[in-house]
Amino acid sequence: MRILIIEDDCLFAELLQTFVEDQKCTTIVAGTLASAKELLSTSTFQFVLLDNHLPDGDGINFISTIKELSSTPLPVMLITGDSNQMLVSKAFDNGADDFLNKPLSLDLLWQKMQRVHSLFVKEAKLEEQAKSLVQLLDAQEREEKLARHVYEHISHALEAETECVDTYLQSSSVFNGDVFICDTAPNGNRFVILADATGHGLSAAISILPLVTTIKAMIRKGLSLPHIVHEANKKLCAELPDDKFVTLIGVEVNFQNQYMLLFNGGMPDIICVRHDKTLQRIPSASLALGIMEPEDFDPGILTIETHPLRNLFFFSDGLIEQQNNLGEEFGMERTMDILANWDSKEGLLSRMVNQFTLFNEMNELQDDLSICDLQIANLMEKHLYEDKSDNNEKTGKIIANITLEGNLIAASDIIGIFDGLMRSVDVVGDLRQKAFTVFAELISNALDHGILDLDSELKNDFAGFAEYLELKEERLANIKEHDTLAMSFTYIPSSQEMTFSIVDSGSGYTFETTKDIQDGALSGRGMSLINKLCNQVDVQAPGNNTSVTLKREF
Repeated sequence: MRILIIEDDCLFAELLQTFVEDQKCTTIVAGTLASAKELLSTSTFQFVLLDNHLPDGDGINFISTIKELSSTPLPVMLITGDSNQMLVSKAFDNGADDFLNKPLSLDLLWQKMQRVHSLFVKEAKLEEQAKSLVQLLDAQEREEKLARHVYEHISHALEAETECVDTYLQSSSVFNGDVFICDTAPNGNRFVILADATGHGLSAAISILPLVTTIKAMIRKGLSLPHIVHEANKKLCAELPDDKFVTLIGVEVNFQNQYMLLFNGGMPDIICVRHDKTLQRIPSASLALGIMEPEDFDPGILTIETHPLRNLFFFSDGLIEQQNNLGEEFGMERTMDILANWDSKEGLLSRMVNQFTLFNEMNELQDDLSICDLQIANLMEKHLYEDKSDNNEKTGKIIANITLEGNLIAASDIIGIFDGLMRSVDVVGDLRQKAFTVFAELISNALDHGILDLDSELKNDFAGFAEYLELKEERLANIKEHDTLAMSFTYIPSSQEMTFSIVDSGSGYTFETTKDIQDGALSGRGMSLINKLCNQVDVQAPGNNTSVTLKREF
């Protein structure tokens, strides 16, 4: 400890100096206030012993100057022969940290010095910790603000198609671990997906946002619900810690064939509200995503006809597990009662939210809450009777030819290129949807069964489907330089007619022309789907060159 002794009595100053230096301290003696001021301006000390009566003034009035000149908190002990109680009080008022009368006990002096110094060290440490905490909180606030900005930007972009889809989300914290995805695929199918990550708050949001952006990208590429679910599970198995997973409900509505595919992985029962007011519960048929390895994962996707249904109602467990002030859960039974007694005078979602609010009595949510009312009947009717008129005054035609070679076949999004081409010339919705479905099927056949020589029989069950995807990924990485995939496309706006052909460098394969389409099947659609949608189909032997013609039916 470095000590400044301000004392004009040379013998007493020497006594103090010798004693404190024996305690392993260093000292400097100043005989006047002026010299002390100079030393304080140029040096750093950890303690000051201050006499009161000095040649150029009273020490008691110099205490505030000592405090001002020191760059760090500096304890001051006033030592004086005056025993006046008023003097003691004034000393403390002026900022003295302790007081000692002459004659003094050197042992008592040292004990007091240690005590005062220790208190200052602790206060300095606490102040430093407080500054560090403020800096940490500021940094955390900036990081949270950035995270919130990213989260809100991504989450707001997820619900691209909200027609006949009522959703309600309420977070239990700043960040929500539940998300909705509502979007339409290029083939016209509508996807509605609710995902719920483990826990809640920022950690849950971080777990789920990369997944949902991936799902959205797969929808835009025209992948089916079974493929999307399987790929999502694979991604989560690879990226999430063992104690994290994502529960998910996925719905794919097929307007053309009037059915929907349903996936329930670890979520509460999906409720089907029928036109006859009966309710059907569809429990989870699969574990949550991110638990089972891809080769063992069976999503248990159901195919359900849409015509008996009025609404499809589903929600996260934050609804049924919320407790009120009495410790009662909202529960599935209460939920079913509300649905059974719904009289259509108010929206189904509004009815459920109002009942939940009354039950919860404005208590904080124990988990994130998400509810969805998918109005199946309204959605199917709107799609059936939507205006299909188009401006037929366009003339001319567009002809495009694209050929991919080598590993660019794997790297290029040829289906996306085709869809973008149709969009660029404003092909009407129903024709574009049919064309996309046919084109995607032909490209899949040409790539998977032609160039990659994959056996579609592998996709007859979900274990085989996983093997199929792994083989595809492996063979895509090893495409030969001489492999080619070519597309020729012609569109005539005036007649709403489209032709295109797909040619691959594979050895060809046999089309299954008689097999019926199996709703929701993972394989086997083949040429039956293409023949159904096209006006003309021409397959040249050995099966690696297919041409089709589609025309809009007015």
